[in-house]
Amino acid sequence: MGKRLSLILGDVDERVLEPFITAGTGEHEVLRIWADSHGLRPVESEAAAIRAVLHAGLEALRDDVLEHAYSELATTFNDPESQPDRRAARDRYAARSDAAL
Repeated sequence: MGKRLSLILGDVDERVLEPFITAGTGEHEVLRIWADSHGLRPVESEAAAIRAVLHAGLEALRDDVLEHAYSELATTFNDPESQPDRRAARDRYAARSDAAL
């Protein structure tokens, strides 16, 4: 069994979560479909709905983390100071590949 945490929600948090928790709303239906497609438990309780919202948020954040990492990689890769090092490494690889033929 997982760790049970206590969570105190402020008024704004409650208002934002309410449509996802309330059966019959469009938000709840979308969350239910999302949870089903991701293999989560049915969203039949307040706790299950909050867990599904948490999972959805984490998935979105993971996508943002990847996007950020790719952006940093592109910046590093295109850094003019690293051009000579990359070119030298590419030339060494090409020389080894040509020698193997």
